[in-house]
Amino acid sequence: VVLIIQQNILFIIFPATKNIVPEIISTLRQAGKSSARQEDTPSSLPSNGQADASCSTKFEVLFCGRVVVAHKKAPPALIDECIEKFGRVSVTGSLAAGIRRAFSLNQGADGGGKRPLFFKRDQSFPFLQALDENGLSPELQRRAADGATGVQPTSLQENRTMLFTIGRSQIFLVSPDTKKVAIEKSFREISFCSQGIRHVDHFGFICRESVECGGCQFVCYVFQCANEALVDEIMLTLKQAFSVAALQQNSRTQSQQCDSCPLQQLHKLCDRIEGLHPSKAKLELQKHLAGLDNQEQASVFESTMKARPKSDQEENELIVSCLRRLYEERQKTHTHTHNGQTKKVHLHVMSSSSLWTPIMSVCFKSKTYVFLCVFSDVAALSSPGAVCVVGDDSPLCSRRHSWRQQIFLRVATPQKESSLKVGNRMALGGGVGGGESILGAVPEERRKRSGAELRALWRKAILQQILLLRMERENQKLQASESDLQCRRLKLDYEEITPCLKDVTLVWERMLSTTGRSKVRFDTEEIHKAVGQGVPRQHRGEIWKFLSEQYLLRKEVPSTKPPNNETPYKELLKQLTSQQHAILIDLGRTFPTHPYFRAQLGAGQLSLYNLLKAYSLLDPEVGYCQGLSFVAGVLLLHMSEEDAFHMLKFLMYDTGLRKQYRPDMIILQIQMYQLSRLLHDYHRELYTHLEQYEISPSLYAAPWFLTAFASHFPLGFVARVFDMLFLQGSEVIFKVALSLLGSHKPLILQHDNLESIVEFIKTTLPNLGLVQMEKTINQVSEMDISKQLQAYEVEYHVLQDELLDGPSTLSQSQRVAQLEKTNGSLRQQNLDLLEELQVAHAKIRWLETRVDGLVNREAELQSEVKTLQQERTELQQTVSKLGDLFSSLGINSSFPDQENLTNTSNNQ
Repeated sequence: VVLIIQQNILFIIFPATKNIVPEIISTLRQAGKSSARQEDTPSSLPSNGQADASCSTKFEVLFCGRVVVAHKKAPPALIDECIEKFGRVSVTGSLAAGIRRAFSLNQGADGGGKRPLFFKRDQSFPFLQALDENGLSPELQRRAADGATGVQPTSLQENRTMLFTIGRSQIFLVSPDTKKVAIEKSFREISFCSQGIRHVDHFGFICRESVECGGCQFVCYVFQCANEALVDEIMLTLKQAFSVAALQQNSRTQSQQCDSCPLQQLHKLCDRIEGLHPSKAKLELQKHLAGLDNQEQASVFESTMKARPKSDQEENELIVSCLRRLYEERQKTHTHTHNGQTKKVHLHVMSSSSLWTPIMSVCFKSKTYVFLCVFSDVAALSSPGAVCVVGDDSPLCSRRHSWRQQIFLRVATPQKESSLKVGNRMALGGGVGGGESILGAVPEERRKRSGAELRALWRKAILQQILLLRMERENQKLQASESDLQCRRLKLDYEEITPCLKDVTLVWERMLSTTGRSKVRFDTEEIHKAVGQGVPRQHRGEIWKFLSEQYLLRKEVPSTKPPNNETPYKELLKQLTSQQHAILIDLGRTFPTHPYFRAQLGAGQLSLYNLLKAYSLLDPEVGYCQGLSFVAGVLLLHMSEEDAFHMLKFLMYDTGLRKQYRPDMIILQIQMYQLSRLLHDYHRELYTHLEQYEISPSLYAAPWFLTAFASHFPLGFVARVFDMLFLQGSEVIFKVALSLLGSHKPLILQHDNLESIVEFIKTTLPNLGLVQMEKTINQVSEMDISKQLQAYEVEYHVLQDELLDGPSTLSQSQRVAQLEKTNGSLRQQNLDLLEELQVAHAKIRWLETRVDGLVNREAELQSEVKTLQQERTELQQTVSKLGDLFSSLGINSSFPDQENLTNTSNNQ
């Protein structure tokens, strides 16, 4: 039973069979979504074919697996059935070992030959690597698992997240884990897209893939999204992309289409018989043959009967083969007609292993596929001026063999190409009449080797193989080392403002090489002096980790509550994030001119996505905030992904940066007030000048705090700011901002309007020289404004309370809105105070534990003192007895007397 409510009327439908209920529900749901989005859908689709390849839409999905299906179209419940099959395969223990198994193809029993190439790959995607004929990466294709079946789920133990990228004519699946394109499918290969009915957060598409035996199969790829809304967005984007691509293709080919082309007629015939039963396909072919002249019909009939087909399918294949040859002959002399113009074109006809071989294979082996008209390569052949050129290395190019060569190839043992040279020996004898082979005389029988010689040869072969494997491993290590060195050089491509001297570098290397340095407290003055003299660029990432360790050792008690989520970084990457849209949008905006982050979905952008995604899952309250990508980007330039994640967590939780990224942005407002107060106290003239033109710090300083100066200033200066940030904490940003504004005060005072002042601070100020940058860093290291910042924060809260308590001229609704906002602010302050209280309690507990330890230590020391005093008394008695003994024997003892000994011990 299906219930439908429309305009307060309930419709009850009883379907004829229960099998069509899912289809009805799916159709109704899709119709409802389409009408809901009708206002958002553009009224007209662009027909311009010059769209940029970089204009693509990206979504994060979880790749669930692939299933071989029987037809290019699928029932609405296909996705749900695939998920159930994945579950059954997992329960029975046939789960694929990793994501690479999901991409493995079924191997034919007579495999080994080349697969037919249906479509040429478009290499316009900036980061697309060389993929195979099915659009799979060579790494995934080579790792086919043993015993792969038609149902191939992915492994739950590996990272299955992918970036589902919809381009102008292709779909890409990019793995952020491997930093490579895992799969690429053209729109022409995709025949069906569907969303799950019960599993509404799943979707999939069906595409055609070739197999080793020379045929093809249809495969359904299934994906999971974070929620149903994201699936709806992906389906809508796919629909629009397919429509735009179809219009663009039609605009290019319709005006040049020649419907009277012989090959176009053959294509239409293949289109009609596609997917039909062999008997019905035979009737269609007979109808088509009836339109030929008598001579052509007789030729086709004679060629078919000579082959003696054993079934309707074989007969259909032979007829199509004859028609292909016939229409190719016609195409040679065909004259194209279009808009009253005629143009004669000579077509270079391909041989028997040409484009029509895969077409025949598709029509009769799989009996499922039809070429899409809007994307047909055959239609392109029928265009005026079309010339088919096939390269020597193309799978479409195959040499025509004579009947003698065909017999020879059927009986001869396959040999390598090198064995077919004239001088090589063949084990083939003469013919029946004793004649010699055309490949040369039969070689003489070789001398039989002794056992010792065979063992020596085996030993030599084994040693050579071992040596070869060692050389390959060393070569791989060298290549990896060279790649890492090149990537590191690419990351550190910025100008250093403080060249680090050799002596300072040696100081840093000595501290970094200290055993157990994470538990050793170094001298604070020595560290400050070393940071002031410079940080070597090649060791900066390791030095930041060292400074974070020292910062935590000095704190002894964490300044903020640590995150509740202690999930490892690798496990976080396996999850889906709800912040994917905001992160993906900001990838191209983060350091767009730096070579490491410049490539779309390159290694830099994918690493940045992983880092931001992992933190959004670690800290759901903050999630992702604009500006955080620059902080993460600076960390990635100096260390690995996982180290950058730990350092980002340190900056956010331990140094206090996390508070300014909260959704309410209250801390950022407090920071703007604190900066204004610092300007008022330290640079009164500049503060008055800015207030005269109503220029608040939020107009120019908000990006400084949210990105730690990384969005506007040179990377060399930003790196020095991060040096101080790891050393002193988040108050460094106030110091740098105050120093920059103070050092440029005369230039700012020269401007006399709001636009020029803001433009100067935003554009001219970041382009300061190296000397001024180093001067700013030196001033920052000497400043101490921590007490002022604490006082200004208290002052802000007092002023806010006074504003709420004073008389108000607002209306009732405005007053309610203000009170609600204030209530939210107070609630957040209560949470902050609660967090501080928890930290204070933790500190008190730590101090109590320390006091207990000191008390226990004091008791131990007192016990030791008593023991030592007792030993001293015993020794004094022994000395006294020895003195009496010497006196009785008349020996002058050199021992001091008891009184002197006691006085000496007391003095000590």
